[in-house]
Amino acid sequence: MPESLVRDLTPLEFFREQLGKAMEHQRVSTSAFTEYYLVNLLAACVRGDALPADEPGFDETPLALLYVRAVQSSRHERARLLRLMGDSALFVSGFFAESLQGKLVDLDYYRTMGGRAYSRLGQEEHLAFGPNVFRELADRFVAFADVLAEVSEQSRLANPASVLRLYERWLLTGSRRAAVLLAEQGITPVAPSPDGVRH
Repeated sequence: MPESLVRDLTPLEFFREQLGKAMEHQRVSTSAFTEYYLVNLLAACVRGDALPADEPGFDETPLALLYVRAVQSSRHERARLLRLMGDSALFVSGFFAESLQGKLVDLDYYRTMGGRAYSRLGQEEHLAFGPNVFRELADRFVAFADVLAEVSEQSRLANPASVLRLYERWLLTGSRRAAVLLAEQGITPVAPSPDGVRH
């Protein structure tokens, strides 16, 4: 009997499958705990559970504001805000990287703030996931954002990003994944030097 075209997967099962494929394709390996964390992050963010509430006067809560609030808070509230900040930065910089082009804050800002939040969480010993998961998320933030970007592309069932967008992303972030995708299209990315001469 032919396989059904429609599969009945829960969001967790769907994202576990997609994340596994993306990690295998990009040759990114991690602990089972970190992989479990990423699957749950994807499912929660798609439901809107893990995104910060808007601040009055802002379209979205600035990550820097969350960080300031976190460091001034009690231990439990600090951990909650840092995790919210790291998760939001990772999800946006992976799933919605193209939406940051031309904005006041860019991918580098999200990478820096998200990595800082996870690094700070890695110093906390009382968390359910344990500090090692957050240390790994901090140390490999860009690699995990690239994995989430691939999951985003596959789950949207959209055409791959244009060569120009891939090149711009590579220029802005140095993304290894963007370089590989460009290479798959026969393009070796070369960064222009400050004097306008390519080296």
